[in-house]
Amino acid sequence: MYAVSRRPLMPKALTLPLKILPVKAHGLILSALLNRVFRIQLAEGELDFLEARVVQIKVSDAALRYALTMQNGRLTEAGGQPADLTISGSVYDYLLLIAGREDPDTLFFQRHLVMDGDTGLGVHLKNMLAAVEPEELPIPREFRAMVERGLQLYERVL
Repeated sequence: MYAVSRRPLMPKALTLPLKILPVKAHGLILSALLNRVFRIQLAEGELDFLEARVVQIKVSDAALRYALTMQNGRLTEAGGQPADLTISGSVYDYLLLIAGREDPDTLFFQRHLVMDGDTGLGVHLKNMLAAVEPEELPIPREFRAMVERGLQLYERVL
């Protein structure tokens, strides 16, 4: 596993392609992906605590921000609404979380993912994420492989 104290950052040049696509489009893609990944949790009401709340996901080294909310049982792009909670981290830290290499507790307690705002909402979200086993999520094998390759590239090159 990669040393916790040393965190690779995405080079600014690699963020340029991400900035071509409007932020709203990023948010729409992210919300559609999360609705698919968390469809069981959504159906069972495990994300109802997000109803009418705005969570901003900030990717610090890519200079990207996504605001999401829950409406009618689905995660949607929040379109400029003020955030109740902001979660900040690097691309690498989010990849570690997605791949299941690091659990949310570790990333938050070591301050690699940082919460700002409604900490009660943040703790609830962190606990929900910690209760989900990454290998049980309906994530296509190809996507998991892509995340692993991204992590390996970070660890080798950056």
